[in-house]
Amino acid sequence: MNPYFPIRSSLLSAICGFLLIATPAVAQEPPPRDVAPGKPELSVAASYLHQFHTDRGDGSDFGVDRYFLRLDKASRHSDSLFFGVGLQYELADYSFDETVSGPVSAPWDTVHAVTLSTSAIYSPNETFKFFVAPSVGAAAASGADWGDALVYGGIFWSSYRVNDALTLGMGAGLFSKQDEFSAFPVILVDWKISDRLRLSNPRGGGPAGPAGLELAYRFDDGILLAAGGAYRSTRFRLDEDGPLPGGIGEDRAFPLWARISTPLSGGMALNLHGGAMVGGRLTVEDDQGNTVQELDYDVAPFLSVTLSKNF
Repeated sequence: MNPYFPIRSSLLSAICGFLLIATPAVAQEPPPRDVAPGKPELSVAASYLHQFHTDRGDGSDFGVDRYFLRLDKASRHSDSLFFGVGLQYELADYSFDETVSGPVSAPWDTVHAVTLSTSAIYSPNETFKFFVAPSVGAAAASGADWGDALVYGGIFWSSYRVNDALTLGMGAGLFSKQDEFSAFPVILVDWKISDRLRLSNPRGGGPAGPAGLELAYRFDDGILLAAGGAYRSTRFRLDEDGPLPGGIGEDRAFPLWARISTPLSGGMALNLHGGAMVGGRLTVEDDQGNTVQELDYDVAPFLSVTLSKNF
């Protein structure tokens, strides 16, 4: 497989246009909230996701435990200009069944990813908004060379407020990650179908956002029920002392979920997700970018919990 400028079908690009609102998942800042000029707003979110064991396509199985921690700071410079900065760390602890022999029976164990991102929104009037979010980070398995694990790029979009109930937008994302360059469209949707029902791109840290498309229903007490989907792709450098020193691993899938969210006291909120990873694929490349193994894994159910607080 050529690691540079991968060719993707127009159908996949169209699907990812709706679901790849932020790729990698940590690369885009949620749009800053309405805060008083000069007064920054700080938020923190911690998540845990358990992905149950599933067959990975070669007679063996694997599972994943993921831990997320995200910090965001947003401030309004003026009535039309917002700035944000965010820092996210993710630890993914993989468990491979090594009953199948071979050099890639357990290609990696723990994967670390850290991303620093900044963002800005400019609203010249009540109709248009312009957004840009550059980011830089690294993704590597334990024992990998972090100098070869850089991920950098950015997302930009513009949106148009059609009316009080509907805002639409388009943009693009450009990223370089472990010898691969990716470019994809960004589709922005915020449709207030009724006072309670909304179709939009989920925001915030954790398993579901910021990315994808979600339909949400809000009750009088603030409890929210939602269902949605997204596309996730994690690409990282492999252990220098592992079976493929300096190689590259990738885990990609389409998570589909149901979510219940409830506000708590003191500016806190609790989010519970239940769903499944579908269309999943594990890929292993050597240090020259040649594909050594590519396996399509079965549907993988998952559960997750996120606790967040605004200050």
